[in-house]
Amino acid sequence: MFYLTSVINKNMIFGTLHQHLSCLLVGFLGVLLASCGGGSSSSPASGGGNVAVPTSNNVLAVVVDSGPVGVKDVVNQPYVSVTICQPGTTVCQTIDHILLDTGSLGLRIIAPGILNGALNLPAVNANTGFPVGECAQFASGYQWGSVHLADVKMANEVAASLPIHIVADTSAIFTTAPIDCKSSGANIGSVAALGANGVLGIGLFKEDCGIGCAAAAIAGTYYACSNTGCANISLPLAQQVANPVASFARDNNGVLLTLPVVPLGGVTSLTGSLIFGIGTQANNSLAAEAVYATNSQGNFITTYNGKALSASYLDSGSNGYYFDDKNIRACTGSTGFYCPLGGGALSAVNSSYDGRSSGAVSFRLENVDTLNANIVAIQIGGNVSNFSSSFNSNSFDWGLPFFFGRRVFVAIENASTPNGRGPYWAY
Repeated sequence: MFYLTSVINKNMIFGTLHQHLSCLLVGFLGVLLASCGGGSSSSPASGGGNVAVPTSNNVLAVVVDSGPVGVKDVVNQPYVSVTICQPGTTVCQTIDHILLDTGSLGLRIIAPGILNGALNLPAVNANTGFPVGECAQFASGYQWGSVHLADVKMANEVAASLPIHIVADTSAIFTTAPIDCKSSGANIGSVAALGANGVLGIGLFKEDCGIGCAAAAIAGTYYACSNTGCANISLPLAQQVANPVASFARDNNGVLLTLPVVPLGGVTSLTGSLIFGIGTQANNSLAAEAVYATNSQGNFITTYNGKALSASYLDSGSNGYYFDDKNIRACTGSTGFYCPLGGGALSAVNSSYDGRSSGAVSFRLENVDTLNANIVAIQIGGNVSNFSSSFNSNSFDWGLPFFFGRRVFVAIENASTPNGRGPYWAY
């Protein structure tokens, strides 16, 4: 499931916590326009900051910056630019400041003020003939909108006629979210609420709901909508919002995310790379990285303070480390976050579900209360149970700070790689 964290003093820091459930929507479910001005453009954009355009055919620039125009004080949010096109045509739009999220599946674009209506993306229709609506339910709220087909282009890779989620669709039949969608809380289907123009979910699985939604109508997921309202429906896998990487013609078995080391005190800008494929080209092979196989929900085991947390995961969409430790000093001005004294040096042990790998992880936490307003990347963490009662206390969420200074691989379920079949993480 996916949810946003909270407000930290003057710094709105959003994060995601996700896990794949076979019959529930994978959030960001967790997952934005042109780099100058937070809008859109008709040609590829760098996504913000001073990122050099990648020259390799399978490399997409990643930037951690202060977010799109209209959003203030975001921290630890990685963004990319994505080009979407009317299927089979050159009618395209490049949208930057898309949140890059290894903890979710599928492309979700905030429509109002972002999506160019001239794209005229074809709607996905249910077997009833009515257009499909989707509710992305998260622990802290929901996103509601329609499902459309688009050619999704990143670097020189293309996912053709991919179902994507158009959030806050302004069409009359999608104006009001169904009651069972809104039951999860506030509407987080806006740029201001999300801190991004959309979400690119590139996690361990292919579809955002999977066989559960294909087999039965599940409340709070997919709907057939008409002028008289929306009704829950089952939806075939081919029509569900899906991980674009799995639909590439090549480099489709996973991704490699690389970000530089972040020193104590944080940095005011950060750039890295999203490399498509695992072992498919010279730039995406595992070297010394260990493979951490997951269970069917995309989790491995983190042992922290002597407790084995069997629902743990890696999540670039979360802005910090999220776990339960009542012995760490809580922040006074940033509810739910940790503000340790004496350096904040901690450690845990990660283990794969198949027993193949196990290794210690050392990490640090910095004082969120004293965070410099110009910092966009820093080591922070908190106890998410303070933000949502839906947080799994058996989880350790390794958010974006875990990715600093590492090469992290995400292998998609059932995909063949030189290091075995997915799903697995490797770092």
